[in-house]
Amino acid sequence: MRHLPQPLVDPELAAVLANTKILVEPEPLAVVSLPLSEAQAVQRRADRFHSPFCLAFSPDEVSLVCREVEWDQAGRGLRPTRVERDYRMITLDAVLDASVIGYLSVVTERLARAGIPVCVVSTFHRDHLLVRAADADAAQAVLQALIAECRKRAGS
Repeated sequence: MRHLPQPLVDPELAAVLANTKILVEPEPLAVVSLPLSEAQAVQRRADRFHSPFCLAFSPDEVSLVCREVEWDQAGRGLRPTRVERDYRMITLDAVLDASVIGYLSVVTERLARAGIPVCVVSTFHRDHLLVRAADADAAQAVLQALIAECRKRAGS
């Protein structure tokens, strides 16, 4: 893990980050890419997947994030173009106002500086980070250090 000097976080953003909680999904997750021709089949099976579960449709593919065990069961018969396993989901538990600027940028930049690749899944109220299981502890440590720094700066 490479460490570079950390830039200071804007005081207003530090106050928001200071109140963030980190939640880690303990079960391994799969990230799946399926061709558009599988869209209806995936939709018909959606009730077989439980939280955490994300299904996204784009013009080029159907993307699915789910527990590995659920993919192994509910995904039978589907024809994915790619399946990547052994991810962990880190939830940034902070309800953000739509006017907050740069929150996710600061988080992902810190992870990038630590050499940790991340995929982001955003929902209405939360951001979720997908990291390889091998990087999960290091990612959690980087995020906890960022939050501690922001709490110190915000006087929390």
